[in-house]
Amino acid sequence: MSRMIAEDENELHRLCDMLKVVHDGLDEGSPLREAVTKAGLGLSLAFMNGQRWKMEELAAGLGRPLDEGQRQELRRLGIDPDGE
Repeated sequence: MSRMIAEDENELHRLCDMLKVVHDGLDEGSPLREAVTKAGLGLSLAFMNGQRWKMEELAAGLGRPLDEGQRQELRRLGIDPDGE
């Protein structure tokens, strides 16, 4: 595992602090609380494994229309990109 640079570590702490606020505002036993906890763990793993760039790339692409390559990949996986 590579060592995080200070900028990545600071960003991870900032994001996890926000997730903690969300987590603490949810009812105990809530499935949403579990999801927030697991999201924080996944985010931490990504950052610790040098994948911040991929997380940023994925976040930037949220809500964008799929390009034809992405649509073809989904079809290859048996997923209809135009389905519900």
